[in-house]
Amino acid sequence: MPEYTKNQAWKSEKDTLGRPPAKEIPLVDHCKYKYLFNFRGVAASFRFKHLFLCGSLVFHVGDEWQEFFYPQLKPWVHYIPVQQDLSDVRGLLQFAKENDSLAQAIATRGKEFIINHLRMQDVSCYWEKLLTEYSRLLTYKPKRRKNYNEVVHRPTKTEL
Repeated sequence: MPEYTKNQAWKSEKDTLGRPPAKEIPLVDHCKYKYLFNFRGVAASFRFKHLFLCGSLVFHVGDEWQEFFYPQLKPWVHYIPVQQDLSDVRGLLQFAKENDSLAQAIATRGKEFIINHLRMQDVSCYWEKLLTEYSRLLTYKPKRRKNYNEVVHRPTKTEL
């Protein structure tokens, strides 16, 4: 019987199709597995980038929702793509089992991509460029209120 995890909008079992939500597993515990699946949620799967850091082979299901870096990730280079209806999942798992060195190479390239291209400076650069371009579309001049505080990033330790 499938189980569904809670998301940020979860309010009752109605949101997990009338069943109790699945037990939550800390992200660091995902790293115990050789293969990890990334399913979209109600939006982009914000855990996608973290799954790669485990060094596990990532199977990515569907592409309806995306974050800014998804187009740089290449199927069969950084992850294995899976059809939305999961019709190909058995064959893909069998392929990974039979081609372990290739599967490990894909997992390694996925992890290296995240480490080399999603550093905080890369993410900050993306947002700066996006907001700069967006600001050119504004038809008014924004004004900073004097009582606003500046938000400053302070790195914190993560699970991984």
